[in-house]
Order: sequence, then structure tokens, then C-alpha cells
Amino acid sequence: MKVTVGQITDRGLNPKRLTNEDNLLAMPERGLFLVADGVGGRLGGEVASRTVVEVFAKIFNQQHSEDLRKVIESAIDFCNQKIYEESQSNNDLDGMATTIALVAVEGRRAVIAHVGDSRVYRSDQKGLICLTQDHSEVNEALRAGVITPEQAAQHPRRNVISRALGAEAEVEADFREIEIDERTSFLLCSDGITRHISDDEITRLMKSNQPPQRICERMKELCYAGGAEDNLTAIIVDFGRRQSAEEQTRPRIPAQVAQAQAQAVSAPPRQANRIEVDLKPASRAAEKPKADNRTKPKPQQQLPAKPQSGAQSGAEKTGEAPRIPTRKKTGGESPEKGEMSKVMKMSLLITALFIGLIVGVLFGGQLMEQVNKLIGRADPYDTKRVVYRPTDPEINAAFARHLEGFSDEARTRISAVLTANPTSAEANFFLGRIDLDQKKYEDAVTHLSQAAKLDPNLPDVWVHLALAYLGLGQTRNATDALQRIIAPSTPTPNTDAPQAGPTPAG
Repeated sequence: MKVTVGQITDRGLNPKRLTNEDNLLAMPERGLFLVADGVGGRLGGEVASRTVVEVFAKIFNQQHSEDLRKVIESAIDFCNQKIYEESQSNNDLDGMATTIALVAVEGRRAVIAHVGDSRVYRSDQKGLICLTQDHSEVNEALRAGVITPEQAAQHPRRNVISRALGAEAEVEADFREIEIDERTSFLLCSDGITRHISDDEITRLMKSNQPPQRICERMKELCYAGGAEDNLTAIIVDFGRRQSAEEQTRPRIPAQVAQAQAQAVSAPPRQANRIEVDLKPASRAAEKPKADNRTKPKPQQQLPAKPQSGAQSGAEKTGEAPRIPTRKKTGGESPEKGEMSKVMKMSLLITALFIGLIVGVLFGGQLMEQVNKLIGRADPYDTKRVVYRPTDPEINAAFARHLEGFSDEARTRISAVLTANPTSAEANFFLGRIDLDQKKYEDAVTHLSQAAKLDPNLPDVWVHLALAYLGLGQTRNATDALQRIIAPSTPTPNTDAPQAGPTPAG
């Protein structure tokens, strides 16, 4: 996928802040993007954040065979240890620490990690969502229900973080993994951005169709307009191709519409039945974004306006009123032969439905039993309306026993198949189906995830994996699983060279 990066880091306007304690790192060729906001005075904060950038740059410039998340965990632990030891041994650096917010991408997998109150936002066709939870005193009080979002926004200790790299001998980072596609964008930023720019404004900027660098510059302008009393840093990453507003010199008009316009210019104007064509591209309905749980309420979902139709139903008006056929009636005259009144038709229909309902309730079970005796036992797959049947005969027969209520027997038989063939996607899938039916959601996620890994095109595997995630309360993971159905991932060759990353500050 093509990667486009924008970035900004600035000291701000506060005369008390003589240096920029923020640092950033963008390595598109390695799939790494990082923001660090240093704390600890004029010298210590800048040293701490620069240490994070230097360590991650060295680690990601090397090739690794380990899992991406494990590499990040090791790097964070090393940074924490290095910063903590230097702060303990150097009086000038006493108490220094730093936040970290990063996104590391491997194929279509993205690992998000953070410590402190620097944030990572995801923006796509669904809207804007904050992927991180601030490690701060005020946010913890907000999550506990002690204060309201309005109180949190004005709280005097809103900038006091409760977790940072180097503050203690050990640190725990928060991780999450998501899947990305060509419509995914990320915003990584320090709190110098979010204290002046609301989530609503971030949403508007990310949807403005401007290049990432222009959006970063606009964020700086907004922070300056608000006073910019803190250092401000932001990285915006767009995956996939975009056509920015600066490249759109004129609206794109379909060929059919352009041809119709050319004919309309050469032909004489017609007075009647004129049709007006709206050339503005239809806007997508943004998914209801999740608001930042620290200071902002959830924004309302915006729905696309209903199109206005110029056509009118019914006959055209004429000068003469339409004629209505009439029939002379006498007091004792009955309907013509062959006619049946509407009331009588409705009465017969209701009576027939009522009799059919009674017969179905009283005798439906007995009738089905007699049919089953004539044609044999009913197929449990048809009875339970299970569309996808396993191709493996043993798994097919075993899962049928589960549908009939013998789940333990089914589990034992399918587990035996999985033992004999550990790479069987069907065995994992139908074991996950049994786990899901029995509300064993963690086991279901394990088996269904393995099935999806072995065969991503297995029918309904992403739907059932989403249901298992919902059973665990993991809504975002469920959404990502369903996204594989809406927009299945197909690797796209990267024909454009990625943009070069910046030189680390400091």
C-alpha cells in the first residue's frame, strides 16, 4: 500500500518552555510511526523523548524474525530501563520521563502501543476513533465516574500523567492490534494538540481531503490560535492512494453525463420535462465516531441527505376533470352476478388463515412425525438451518450430533480429527461453532481465529469470530472481523516508493 506521511513538531508559544521536549519518528519504509512527549524539566524531558526515538530507530533499522508485538514490547522495556537508570545516576536528569504513542504496521496488521497521555486516532470510512486511553489522574477519575467530561476538560491536574517511560523501574504499556486497509488513516499526537483541538475538529480535519502535511500545519495554526502553551507534535499517516483537494482542479463528471451536457448545449432548449443533474459527488455517511472519553461527548452521526426527486406521481393535470364511472343503485338491488364484496373476501381470507393456524398448531408436529417416518430421520443441518456443511465426512457427521444435542460427543470426534490434522481449518471452525453455542467465548475466539488464519475464505468464519468477540465485549475486534466481509483484504503491490521519514528532533 502507498503510504503518505505528514508531521509537525513545535515548541509552542509558552515563554517558559525554552526547548521542545517532544520528539517524533516516522519510518514509512519500516512501518513505524512514533510520538514521544518528554517531562522532567528543561533538560530531562527532551533527553527522555530523544532516547525513545533513538532506540526505536536503531531497532527498526534491523531485520527481525520475532513477532512484531514482541519486538515493540522489548523496545519499550529497554527504553524504560535506560531512561530510569540515567535519571537515577544523573542529578541534572532526575525525574525525567516521557510518554510514547506508536503505530507499527506489518502488512495489513497494525500494532498500537502507548504509555502516558499521547494519543493514537484511527480515521476511516466509519469515522474517527481514539485507540488509546490516557494514563492520567483526571482520565482515571473520569472513567471511575468521579467527575464529568466537562469537569475533566477544566480540571487543574488534567495534564498530570499516572504512567510514563522512565518514571519507575518497570512500566506497563497498553497494546491493541487492528487490521488496516487502503482507507485507513492514523493520527499520532501529543497532548499539546488535543488540549486545543477537539475530537469534532479532528474529525473534520481528517475528512477534509487535504494532504497529511497540510492537515498537520492546520493543527499547528489552531493550537497557536488557542495559545499553544505546550509543545505540540503530530504525525498523520494515510494508507492507500488519495486524491487530495489540492489535486482536484475540477469535479469529475461521468462520461455519460458529459455527453448529455454537450448535446444539451448544441440542441435547442426544451421547456417541458427538464431534468437537472447534481454534479456534486455524493458524500459518504460517516460512522458514528467514538468520542474521546476524557473530555468530549460522542458526536452525533451524520446521515446523508435524502435525494430530492423532481418527478411527480399520478396523472398530469388537464383542463378537463377526469370522468368517474357511476352506477345507478336502487334500495333493494344486489351486486351484479359474479361479483363478491370486499368485506366477504376479507372475511373468507381471515377465516382460512385462522383455520390454517389452528391445524398447524394442533397437528403440525404429528404431521411432521409421520413424514419423518416415511422419508427417514430429518437432516439436522436442514432442521437448524445450517447452510455451510463441512466437506470432511467425519466432521460433517460429528457436527450433526452437536446439532442434535450431543455436543460432548461432537467435540470429542472433531478434536480427534484436529489431532490427526492440526492444519484443518474446518475442524477449528466447527469446534469454534460448538464453543460459541455453549458460550465459551474465549475458546471460540481461539478456534475461530485459527480457522480464519488457515483459510480466510472459509464461509461465515468472520461472522462467527465477530460473534465470539462480542461475547467477550470486544466490540472493536468484532467490527474489524466484520470488516473482512465488507471489504476483504487483497494485497496490492506497492508501486510508489514511500516518503522518507524525518530527522529525529534533537
